[in-house]
Amino acid sequence: MKRTGISILLILLTLSISCSEREFGIADDTPREVSRLEMQSIMEYLASDLLEGRAPGTRGGELAEEYIRSLFKSYDIEPYRGEYFQEFALSGFVTTDLTVEANGVSLTFRDDVVGSFTRTDPEFDISGRAIFVGFGIKTGTWSWDDYKDVDVAGKIVICRVNEPGQNDPALFEGNSLTYYGRWTYKIEEAARRGARAILLVHTAQSAGYGWHVVRNSWGGEELYLESEIDNDLIFRGWIREEKLYDMLMPTGISLGDLLTASESRDFVPVDLRFDISITGKGDSRSIDARNVVGYIPGSDSTLSDRAILLSAHIDHLGMSDAGPGEDNIYNGAIDNGSAVTAMMLTAKLLRERKDRLRYSVIILACQAEEAGLLGSLYFANSLDPDGIVCNINYESSPVWGPATSLMGVGSKFSTMEELLVDVAGRMGLGYSEFEMSDRGFFYRSDQFSFARKGIPSIWISAGQDFESGTNHIYEFFVGDYHTVDDEYDPAWELASLRQTIEAAVLLANRINIYTPDIMWKGKLTFPVDDDARVIEMVPTEGE
Repeated sequence: MKRTGISILLILLTLSISCSEREFGIADDTPREVSRLEMQSIMEYLASDLLEGRAPGTRGGELAEEYIRSLFKSYDIEPYRGEYFQEFALSGFVTTDLTVEANGVSLTFRDDVVGSFTRTDPEFDISGRAIFVGFGIKTGTWSWDDYKDVDVAGKIVICRVNEPGQNDPALFEGNSLTYYGRWTYKIEEAARRGARAILLVHTAQSAGYGWHVVRNSWGGEELYLESEIDNDLIFRGWIREEKLYDMLMPTGISLGDLLTASESRDFVPVDLRFDISITGKGDSRSIDARNVVGYIPGSDSTLSDRAILLSAHIDHLGMSDAGPGEDNIYNGAIDNGSAVTAMMLTAKLLRERKDRLRYSVIILACQAEEAGLLGSLYFANSLDPDGIVCNINYESSPVWGPATSLMGVGSKFSTMEELLVDVAGRMGLGYSEFEMSDRGFFYRSDQFSFARKGIPSIWISAGQDFESGTNHIYEFFVGDYHTVDDEYDPAWELASLRQTIEAAVLLANRINIYTPDIMWKGKLTFPVDDDARVIEMVPTEGE
């Protein structure tokens, strides 16, 4: 009788657990498989010539915004806070002619130098003393200060990209780039210090990409939130390292010595003993940009006031001024048409089973990522971070054959990593790190706008390990990335895109099922305004 009583108790307990699993979808949280046509239809349209590269403030950009809104409606996804469009203002500047001269050396626009004059004057003439500021970094976390309180107000600062200690794991993050190595930070710091202009020194090794990426990204219109240009830094540009070497030749100052000195904490800014002249012409305009935002309300009365945030940028680089007969459209099929496809179909699948959602879901198709994460930054500034459980971002999602792993760029910084590892196991996949994470990719896509607000955030993707044995993701970033060759190919298998969608849905489902407290791990610093925002994280097991 005793054994029978225990058996009955176990049966009742099992039935209770089974009912709970059914209630919250634990036993059946695998989404339906999205069709090839569903994926193709979104990506093919976003990457079509009709959209002219989807630059913000252009006809093609507006068509992309309208298209996403129509998809939200067709998927029966509600507008966020009563509106699908979140409007915000951008200032756009196009440099049409640029000459940079110093010590008898003249730099050729686009071949040697690119830049953006951030005022509305049709012509500009800037001159100032050249000051080399090393990596242009100040942070108490690693006891590093390149400026040493040297006054650079009104000067033209010349700054290295990346950061020191790339082979020293005790300095910054060793060979993994932090935000202090990003060009965006260098500009922010120079602006805080009152510099008149900044010239970032490009090398393919230090930047992580070739000069063509800089030329394509900075050779057209540059966009800014108004808050970004409300300072004395009126010119932001890039020069090739070879040209800096030529400028230094008459002074007797060794570029090699400067670079070596800048690797030390004892570095002090160096007056280069010459003035730089920056002259040119440009056009400016005001742009009304729009994020497109959808909302799926959660079903749990105690949890639905918080949301899982999905994000992907809809913009790309627009069109170039290529010669007659040449391809001048940056279609952005992978960057970021495939990622928008993944996000929208994730949202569609979650909406189809919305009764299983305990948390709400916000879907953000953001603008102006290519201009510096501007749309996601604007949206992040409009949020109460406590109302967001986490951010799942999509960027340049893979479109090739099946992968054998998943990856989450930035997942190592929070307990989202454990959740994603669980999802990978559920899908019969391994878990991998992104080979190019050392180039600061966590800080280069929209998830970082939310991480800076203290929201655990990742960029989710099928991993770089493919059944074919080819690392297609790496090949894309060193090949077609930010070129006119990033075009839609109907021959793409799309198996890895389907895996990305499935992984994102499973991750959202697991968060809804278990409602975990997603926390940071270890310690991170993000520079915000004049100081570094320090987020204390729980140590991982064994630390």
